Amino acid sequence: MKHNKKRNTAFLYECLIKELTKSIVRKDESKKAKVLSIIKENFNNSSILGQDLELYKQLMETKCQDSAKAKRFISEVKKDWEDLDRKVIFNEQTSLIKQINEHLDPKVFSCFVDNYRDIATVGSYFQSGKLKAKSRIISEDRMMQLVSTETAVTKDLKHIDNLTYNTFVEKFNESYKHSLRDEQRLLLTNYITSFSDNGLSLKVYMNEEVGRLKQKINTLLVNSTFSDDYNQKFNKILDKLDGFSSRKIDETMVKDTFYIQDLLSEVTRNAQD
Repeated sequence: MKHNKKRNTAFLYECLIKELTKSIVRKDESKKAKVLSIIKENFNNSSILGQDLELYKQLMETKCQDSAKAKRFISEVKKDWEDLDRKVIFNEQTSLIKQINEHLDPKVFSCFVDNYRDIATVGSYFQSGKLKAKSRIISEDRMMQLVSTETAVTKDLKHIDNLTYNTFVEKFNESYKHSLRDEQRLLLTNYITSFSDNGLSLKVYMNEEVGRLKQKINTLLVNSTFSDDYNQKFNKILDKLDGFSSRKIDETMVKDTFYIQDLLSEVTRNAQD
């Protein structure tokens, strides 16, 4: 079964996220602005590509323990996918591909996408109606494996009202016994409001913040006056931060980042005293 990745909305989105990450790491503000503009134009909540992307995410991020529920779930999502105007989506994909070629670089499509196998599995399943019976069954089986093999259930990020926000912040305050630092408030704000833009602002923030934290640790190691034990701990933190790139941003990652922010601020403050 051949899969045209340029006609896979999730693949196009991930390529842009990778390009955005590169521009942030390289501090290329011009390219960062271009990529952000293309993402916001094509994948906002009201755009048809944004709606198409959401259906990909539902199949890639939701896990069902019950196979019967999993089978019904993937069938219902596919119905929603078919209800979207596929001709309009094709035209919007064509326009997006042209934007990437003209304003960025055709090499964007050659980037390594960590979860490409899952993206291709979903894309093939959506297109399986055009396949012969044998290939269609294989595609559906692969989709079932993706949705039902893991026990963890990924819940949709829901709107969090002011009361929930205050409770969330209070829990952190209780743990640390002092007010939140500026970077911690920003981290929480981006996490809590990430439902409004499919997590785009949170991804951008995390890319920048992880880079800042890694740079801070490397500076501490270069100018180290700490014991070998502390230096080993710093290297373990670097390994954890490096591992973030292959993980989905979730509450655990946000908490880990929160703790690391606090630790490095305290270490820096003590070193200056």
